[in-house]
Amino acid sequence: MKKYLLLALLVCGCVYSAQKQRAHHAAEQYIRDFLNPHGLETVSFGELEKLRRVTPLDSSLNYAHINPDDSEKVKKYIDSENFQRPDRAPANIREADSIAKGKLFYYTLTYVFKVDSAGNKRLMRYKFEMDTAFNVLKAVDVTNDHNREF
Repeated sequence: MKKYLLLALLVCGCVYSAQKQRAHHAAEQYIRDFLNPHGLETVSFGELEKLRRVTPLDSSLNYAHINPDDSEKVKKYIDSENFQRPDRAPANIREADSIAKGKLFYYTLTYVFKVDSAGNKRLMRYKFEMDTAFNVLKAVDVTNDHNREF
């Protein structure tokens, strides 16, 4: 039994490591392609976080005390809401499908690197949002932003 547990932990660790590797490579490649900095030197990568976008349907389900993972209750709620508000029907159906298929997940990562700026090394920080295939959706320079947590 302990052998199987150890094997399962090893496999899960390898998958997460591969995801981190792909995310790091995507962030570094994005900086190389779009900023074209001289003397790019990686300092560190922040923690890779898997997040989920919140939809209006999530808010409605939360208000009704329904777990989004309980597909039968969600379907009943959507049918009821669509009957009361036919204008929300297409959006509710689309959002329920996205929730069921896991299309709302994305990853965030902070990348810290040094670049050569007129002979001086300059430290820069970028916050990345990536889809589940690790394509960069958004990159924001947070070097001088002291209000954000990263």
